[in-house]
Amino acid sequence: MKALRQRVGLSQAALARAIGMSRESIGRMERSTDVLERRTELAVRYVAERGLPGEPSLERLHQDVADLLDDASVRADPSSERSLLLKKSMQDWISAGGSDIGRQMLYRAQGVIGLINVTSPDDPMWPRTLEDLVQLKRDWAGIRS
Repeated sequence: MKALRQRVGLSQAALARAIGMSRESIGRMERSTDVLERRTELAVRYVAERGLPGEPSLERLHQDVADLLDDASVRADPSSERSLLLKKSMQDWISAGGSDIGRQMLYRAQGVIGLINVTSPDDPMWPRTLEDLVQLKRDWAGIRS
C-alpha cells in the first residue's frame, strides 16, 4: 500500500481524505498492524491509476489555460476573473506535478493578463501586450505537461 501511495506522490493524509479514511488508519495499514481490506486496496489502486477525484488532470489544466488565453486574446478586456483562474491553475498545475516550463509560462501568463487589466487600447504598451499574448498562446500550445 505504501508503494502505491508513494507512486502517486500522496501523503497519508491526502490518500485518507480521498478514500474516506483516517490518516492513522492508512499508517497502520502501511505498517501491517491493520488488515488491508479488499475494498480499501481497490480504492487505493483506483486513486493510483486515475488520480484524486475532482482534481483536474494536467491535460485538462492545459486546455483550460489555452481556453483562457484564447478568451483574453478575443476579448482583450480587463478581467479579474482571468487573473483568479490563472492563480488557481498555477496551484493545480503544481499539485498535479506539471512541468517547470509550464509553471514558468503560467507566471508569464499572469503577467500578460495583469498588463491587459491595467492598460487600455490607447496606451502605447497595448500593441506590445497583445503581441506578448499571441506569442504566449503559441508557446503554451507547444508544451506538454
